[in-house]
Amino acid sequence: MYQILKNMMIPKRTLIYMAVCLFGILITVFIGIIPNWFSNMRLDRKISELQLKLEEQKQIYPVYELLKNNDHQKSSMVLPFPAKNELLRESVESFPGILKTISREAGMDALSISPDINLLSSGSKFLIVDAVIRGDFFDFRNLLIGLGKVPYLDSVEEIRIQRKRDFMEFKLKIRLVLA
Repeated sequence: MYQILKNMMIPKRTLIYMAVCLFGILITVFIGIIPNWFSNMRLDRKISELQLKLEEQKQIYPVYELLKNNDHQKSSMVLPFPAKNELLRESVESFPGILKTISREAGMDALSISPDINLLSSGSKFLIVDAVIRGDFFDFRNLLIGLGKVPYLDSVEEIRIQRKRDFMEFKLKIRLVLA
């Protein structure tokens, strides 16, 4: 290649200027343009990731608004913590009526409520009540909140949930404190 350039009769000084200019162009490309190109590629990737996140947020926003509105409505409901008391043995027969009222207020149906009479006659400090209640799963939460208002409720020992065709059936084992 040097021979071809020598035959063209280009002055040596011009060749030096051309080499310096070519070197300057290469330095500009390697120092300025290529790193800038990589930086632009990295920024494009970040932009596409942020656009995906933004699309996800746009899709989730209606659900967020719904949950936020429900949260404001439910925040006014405080769980009851009544002072603990004991149920008199003479008024044990009133509890099934109370449980029916609580289930009705929660939007559920009490199918059967049966206290364990054997524990009552044995002088135990506790009374176990078996209850079968039918309704919706979300109404069951309201039922449990209503049960929390009962001052002589010790615990809900067992909860069995059976899914039926059009409703759910809840079998509860409730433990009451007796005097």
